[in-house]
Amino acid sequence: MTMPYTQLRINDERLNSTLQSTCTSWGALSNSTGMRRLALSKEDKEVRDWIVAECKTLGCEVKVDQMGNIFAIRAGTSKDKKPIGMGSHLDTQPAGGRYDGILGVQSALEVLRTLQENNIQTHCPIALIDWTNEEGARFPGAMMCSGVWSTKSSTGLEACYAVKDTEGMTMRQALKDTGYLGDTPCNYRENGLESYFELHIEQGPRLEAMNKKVGVVTAVQGMKWFSVRVSGVEGHSGTTPMEGRSDALVTAARLITAVSDTANSTGLGVATVGVISNDTQSQATIPSGVEFIIDVRCSTDSIVDELCATIFKRFDEILQKVDNGTSYRIVRTWGLPESVFHEDCIEAVRSAAIDEVGSAKIMDMKSGAGHDAAWTSKVVKSSMIFVPSKDGVSHNPAEYTSPKDCALGAQVLMQAILRYDDKVREGSSP
Repeated sequence: MTMPYTQLRINDERLNSTLQSTCTSWGALSNSTGMRRLALSKEDKEVRDWIVAECKTLGCEVKVDQMGNIFAIRAGTSKDKKPIGMGSHLDTQPAGGRYDGILGVQSALEVLRTLQENNIQTHCPIALIDWTNEEGARFPGAMMCSGVWSTKSSTGLEACYAVKDTEGMTMRQALKDTGYLGDTPCNYRENGLESYFELHIEQGPRLEAMNKKVGVVTAVQGMKWFSVRVSGVEGHSGTTPMEGRSDALVTAARLITAVSDTANSTGLGVATVGVISNDTQSQATIPSGVEFIIDVRCSTDSIVDELCATIFKRFDEILQKVDNGTSYRIVRTWGLPESVFHEDCIEAVRSAAIDEVGSAKIMDMKSGAGHDAAWTSKVVKSSMIFVPSKDGVSHNPAEYTSPKDCALGAQVLMQAILRYDDKVREGSSP
């Protein structure tokens, strides 16, 4: 590592000011510090337009791929190396916070600004990336577009184009309407990276609870989603005897409780039901159809499968016990295999973090949440950096990471990238 790099500092005040002002301008909720910036909405388009313009002022070449992923590339001295990528996402949950994903993209911009104003010439090109529809809140399918780019997702380009929001708008039409239906192939083979680093808030309580400042992320746990439909028979709520009812909602309630109970009793991982819909929605009608979504996450793929099998066995036991004429059907709707990050990138993050805060203030972590880096890790060397989330809160307007911790994360991101770039320059990281 050359001396100018080790002494290089990001601008803390500029980073935090830019993060807050852009959130206030594009997507802020009126009654809180929260955000509603759904993928390819008016607010998302406007913040995308802004960040593209900012990157162009720094001399970056900007490419937009077929899924709207933005790659803003600052040239390196090497003419044959692919870019070192850094970024995350700018879209949010319907009532999300100001840091999930946003911190990663804004920190990548701050890195580009710092490199440019200090005339730092990297060996590899450096790319800011904004991945489209990471949240999957508007168009169902989390980490959708990094998954397409990796070519490892079971949902490919055309299938993603056809996904609709609640108003019937297709993903492809939304990309076209916002001007982000790019012509760069959404495929790592044709638009590749040397490596990828992602700064993110932890979205959990561990760093804060253990008084650590930086999480060195080594892996992302495996996860699967399932749609469950419970079927019964409609009936009049006042005239149908209790003993003759085939009530889909009663059965669904017992199944949903079993999801949480099984995860608790086995200790294998976590399982959540966050979406429920009832066909009839009438207080005077016995429900005949109920659907709910199960989210199962465990440290490894085999444990995910074990927990799922245990939950579904419990479902069968419940159906046999209630014996009310109801039935259920399960369809797997989405999954992300366990992702193990590359030691070259992990070591770059770890050494940068130690230099900033010392080894006593860092910890290795496995991410419980899914991230775009999980898909990139399938095809390029990748890793992540976590900074603390106050009280472990995320996907909530109360989500908060201190300005000091935001700046620390951005500083570690920059130094990790420069360390990795030096390794490539020296030929020790092919």
